[in-house]
Amino acid sequence: MNLLKISAFMFFLVTVLFGEVKEVDKLFEQVNHASNPKEKKELIEELKKKLAQENIKKREEANAILKAKEKLPNKPYKDIPLSK
Repeated sequence: MNLLKISAFMFFLVTVLFGEVKEVDKLFEQVNHASNPKEKKELIEELKKKLAQENIKKREEANAILKAKEKLPNKPYKDIPLSK
């Protein structure tokens, strides 16, 4: 019974953490449901701006990861005792 409760809690936790609705997704839905061409065009322009912002953020994160990866040594350190 405890295993069932724990697994249900973990499932709930994972779905809540990873089940986020993003603003871009909301805009996609609004574009799909817009009936007026003018409104649809405005929503598409707003969607383009949001996607550009998201793209810039992701690119900055990727560049930061690449810079951090450059600092890592290429070969693992071997501790060889000094002998004469």
